[in-house]
Amino acid sequence: MKRRTVLQGSVAGAVAAATSVAGGNQARAATPAGVGARTGVTPTGPDAVRVVNGPAGQTVRVPAELGVELTVGPGGGRSRVALTYDERLYTAVPRPVLVLGRQVIPLDARSMATGPAHGRMVEIRLPELAPGRYTLHAGGMTPARFPLDLIADPLPTEVTVSEATGALTAQVLSERASAQGLPWGVQLGAAWQQARWGDDYYAWYPSLVTLHSVGPGVVPPGSRVRLTVDQRIFEAAQITSASGSNGERIGGVARRATVADRLTATWTLHAAVASGSRITLTCVPGLRAPLGPLEYAEPPLVEFLPPRQSKAPQRLTGEETQTRADDVYSSATRALFAPA
Repeated sequence: MKRRTVLQGSVAGAVAAATSVAGGNQARAATPAGVGARTGVTPTGPDAVRVVNGPAGQTVRVPAELGVELTVGPGGGRSRVALTYDERLYTAVPRPVLVLGRQVIPLDARSMATGPAHGRMVEIRLPELAPGRYTLHAGGMTPARFPLDLIADPLPTEVTVSEATGALTAQVLSERASAQGLPWGVQLGAAWQQARWGDDYYAWYPSLVTLHSVGPGVVPPGSRVRLTVDQRIFEAAQITSASGSNGERIGGVARRATVADRLTATWTLHAAVASGSRITLTCVPGLRAPLGPLEYAEPPLVEFLPPRQSKAPQRLTGEETQTRADDVYSSATRALFAPA
């Protein structure tokens, strides 16, 4: 996965984007102490943040980039910048850079472990710099895929500037932990069957769909499972029942609709689904029985749709959808997918 699965908020993908805004509740750095705003090197921001959720549901807002903005005033040369961070969250680049407009200045750095577990620091020496506002880029977020996406007690991201005169400026670029509700996630599974017609043509459809709640929080009520099939092959799509792990009936609402050439059947949860629980949906589409080959067929699709509003963050497992691409409905698809 290219992004941390339990992160929310705006993304700052480029170096310059570290100064962008991530919504109305940003992590703004405190007024620096030790160095005047018009002299030396003063760190600020970045405003753009992401959200990291630990197993206990704590939420910490941290910079989207391992970096900082530096305002250089008169006499701001020969400073040293140290970025302290959680190595579970960030990966430092081999060689940091300073950016001023279109100017990119490579920098020398050394990286070392710090006292706390998972703590790391990258120390960077600045050359003589003209006054201006620079962006220091030293790394980015470390991709973390489910199920390793929950970070317990992430360390704050900090920046410290040491001046040649001995003056020191230190700032914490993260916000403190706050409760947001336990993160939750879903894995879908499907048991596929063939709807057959004509001269050995067939289209796959899911006869059973399973929804597995992977926690640690509950799948919220109002979540939906939607089945989509091709109207040229099927005359109906419906979800007829839902049962729990012990065979008990699970309450929900089933609806059907037609969109262009696609039939949909949607089942909406009445109640939350506890972590570790499974729900099995029974699907019974009706075959339209086409007379022969088709020019094109929509692949079947099963997808999980979260509720439109949910306070707790969703973990992305990569298994929120299921589909098949090996229907046999023409001579070309028969050559590709039909058994020998």
